[in-house]
Amino acid sequence: MKKHLLYFSVLCLVFSTSCYKDEVIDTKPGESLDSVTNLQAQVSENDILLSWDLPSTYPSSVIQPVSVQIEVRINGNKEGGAIVIADNPESYIFSTYDPENEYRFTVKVMANIETTEPHVSDLLYSLGETVGL
Repeated sequence: MKKHLLYFSVLCLVFSTSCYKDEVIDTKPGESLDSVTNLQAQVSENDILLSWDLPSTYPSSVIQPVSVQIEVRINGNKEGGAIVIADNPESYIFSTYDPENEYRFTVKVMANIETTEPHVSDLLYSLGETVGL
């Protein structure tokens, strides 16, 4: 009987400690990054030239130069990982264009920020802008 009581107690303890709920973080504290503007896509033979304008100002905590993250979707499916381009890029050439497919490109500004908090990421992202072909 003692053995059953011990197992029951351990089981209750496991269930009560595993019911922990983390709150969803909607936004990172502090200033946000502005999105890219004037996002355009132009087809040239087998290439797609993406071009955009970066924000003109950044929060004071941003370490410059900034990077850009590009997510590629072909026919609605995410292709590979995100493409990250450093040093304030304002264009990118996607070189595997096939006119039979539908393409969507989402471009985000990505920057490192100065933080002294040990459990806060030092990366900051803007909202994404999307262009399709």
